[in-house]
Amino acid sequence: MKKKNPFKTFLKVFGGMLLTLVLLFGIFLAYASITDYKPQPEEFVTIEGSGEAIPDSLNEFSFVIWNIGYGGLGAQSDFFFDGGQGVRPDTETSEKYLNGITASIKELSADFILLQEVDLNSRRSHHVNQADAIFAAVGGGISSFAVNYDSKFVPQPITNPYGKCLGGLQSLTRFRPYSSKRIALTPDAKWPVGLFMLDRCLLEWRFELPAGKDLVVYNLHLSAYDDGTVKQLQMDSLKALFTREYAKGNYVISGGDWNQSPPGYKSPLPGVAATIQMNVPDVFPGEGWQWGYDTAVPTNRKLNEVYEAGKTGIDVLDFYLVSPNVEITGVKTVDYQFAHSDHQPVRMSVKLK
Repeated sequence: MKKKNPFKTFLKVFGGMLLTLVLLFGIFLAYASITDYKPQPEEFVTIEGSGEAIPDSLNEFSFVIWNIGYGGLGAQSDFFFDGGQGVRPDTETSEKYLNGITASIKELSADFILLQEVDLNSRRSHHVNQADAIFAAVGGGISSFAVNYDSKFVPQPITNPYGKCLGGLQSLTRFRPYSSKRIALTPDAKWPVGLFMLDRCLLEWRFELPAGKDLVVYNLHLSAYDDGTVKQLQMDSLKALFTREYAKGNYVISGGDWNQSPPGYKSPLPGVAATIQMNVPDVFPGEGWQWGYDTAVPTNRKLNEVYEAGKTGIDVLDFYLVSPNVEITGVKTVDYQFAHSDHQPVRMSVKLK
C-alpha cells in the first residue's frame, strides 16, 4: 500500500477550505448585490402629520440643523471607523443618548428642524425607530424621511460586525409642504465597497409663497470618508440644483452636515481625522449666496477617543447656505459639549427679502 504524502494531504485540505471560503464570500457578495438599495434619481417621500400653510405675511423663519449620530456617538463613545475602538454603545447608553437628543430637540423648538443620521432599524441603535421617537417628542406638525443608508449587513469589523443599517435624513416643521422629495447625490463608493456604504441624498421640501414663488428647504449630509473626489461631485450637483431654483425666483435654504469646513476656517484642535480637512469655496454656488455658520463653538468632534474638552480634535462641519434673496439675521451653535452626539445643533434665523 502506497504511503500518503502528508504535504499533499495538507494542500488538498487547505485548498478545499480556501475554495469554500471563496464560495461563501461570493454568495455573500451576490446576496449584498441583489438586496442593495437602488434608489431612483428623484423620489417623492411621505409627508407625515398635519400642518398649516405658511401665512402670506410671514417672512421670518428659524432653523435648527443637527447630525444626531444615530444616538450612538455621545461624549462617552469612540468609533472604530475613525481610529477608535467602539462599534456600538450598549442599550442603556444608546437610550441615554436618544433621550438627551429628543429632549434637546423639543427644547430647541424652531420652524424647521433638519436632522441627519436618524435610524429607522439598525443594529448600531438596537433597532429603535428614532424617527418615530423624535416626531413624538416634537408633539405634532409635519415629518418627512429620506433613506440614505440601507444595508442588510455591514461586515466590518470582522470580529464584531456593524450589521444591518437603515437610516437617513429627517425634516420636521409646523408648516405643510406641497412636495417632499428625495434627490440622489453621488454615493460614497462604487461596487463592491458601495454595497456597505451610504447612498447620499438631499431631502427637499417645497412651500408655496405669494407671487408664485417657492421656499425650497434642503436637508443634506455629504460624504465623509473620501479624498474629496466624491464631495466635489456632490457639490457640483448642489450648484446646478440650487442655482436653477434661484433662477426661478425661489428662496433656497440648505443646511446640514457638509463634512467640510466653512470658507477660511481652520480647526484649532485638528486631532485625528478620517479625511483631510477641506473648506467650501468662498463664492459658491455664485455671487451673493451666503454661508451661515458660527466658528465660536465647534459643531463636530473627532471619534478616535472618548471626548475630552481641550484634547479631542474639534471642527466646524455643520452650517447653512442660503440664496441671495434670503437675509441671515443670526447663527449660533448650541454647546452641549457633545453629550448626546459627535455633532452639535446649529440655530439660524432668516428673513426673506
